[in-house]
Amino acid sequence: MNEKQRLKELAQLFLKLGFIGFGGPAAHIAMMQNEVVVKRKWLDEQHFLDLLGATNLIPGPNSTEMAIHIGHERAGVKGLIVSGLCFILPAVFLTAGFAWLYKEYGQLPEIQPFLYGIKPAIIAIILGAIFPLAKKSLKTIPLVVIGTIVLVLSLMHFNEIVLLFGAGFLSLFWFSIQNKNSVKKNWIPLAFLPVSKTTLVAVSNWNLFLIFLKIGSILYGSGYVLFAFLDAELVCRLSN
Repeated sequence: MNEKQRLKELAQLFLKLGFIGFGGPAAHIAMMQNEVVVKRKWLDEQHFLDLLGATNLIPGPNSTEMAIHIGHERAGVKGLIVSGLCFILPAVFLTAGFAWLYKEYGQLPEIQPFLYGIKPAIIAIILGAIFPLAKKSLKTIPLVVIGTIVLVLSLMHFNEIVLLFGAGFLSLFWFSIQNKNSVKKNWIPLAFLPVSKTTLVAVSNWNLFLIFLKIGSILYGSGYVLFAFLDAELVCRLSN
């Protein structure tokens, strides 16, 4: 198959996912897994999970990064650009439309029941997407134990970034115990990782841009972690 045909397939797939991908990053990634692993067989299961792990170690929205990764794997740099744009642009236009509608009509009493009804539906979609993906990711007992610990600590409101990297270090420690020859190879590069610090700033037109620039630069995990940042920056800060 030539490059042009591959780019066309990527554009068709990610335009479709961009328009129908409701439910957040977990739902998006589950849809991508079904499309590129199960249906099209562009990637095998392990390769897909490896890419998913990589997206959790770099800042930014996971599902968009997965789209970009898949595009690059399928058609190189051009595929990266096509997949990213085709996945992002539908969401940009849909979000702009919903934002305008919410601004104009969101406070009307007639609309409130509709907004409340959406919330449990979104939660159901997220759970339906996460469960099959979790079963494929938690392949060993140590991974199940680490996942359970992280879940419990998350419910206790521990910092999401600490939990994310803590789980990574714990897994790395376990791997190093099992493979003593790889201890230096695994741990020495971690000494050179940059450490990011966050601060709260007041909200204004310019600061709003800076807030989202900062969040985009330090957002590890997934889009759901974004909610915690937005709550801290835009809700808690304004209410204090």
